[in-house]
Amino acid sequence: MSGSVPDHSTISWNRRTRFLHTNIFEEIFDEIVRQAKAHRMVGGRALMTDSTHIKANANKKKLVKTFKTKEPKVYLKELEQAVTEDREAHGKKN
Repeated sequence: MSGSVPDHSTISWNRRTRFLHTNIFEEIFDEIVRQAKAHRMVGGRALMTDSTHIKANANKKKLVKTFKTKEPKVYLKELEQAVTEDREAHGKKN
């Protein structure tokens, strides 16, 4: 933990070439999880991941500023009503 951190290019090069057809990264991950469980840092009962990929929309020249005039309570009430109507339309419990 107190040693120097490898340069990002070293890690990337190893991943793309040296360890390409191995499962070394899976083994490293498994060892990290094992140690975390041994030190009670994680319980190991559930694993949740998210790999959602969303295209970035960061062009400052295309920025459109909008202002919401509704109070949050009004918006939340409308949202709840729309959800309730959708659930009823599809025969789901409220």
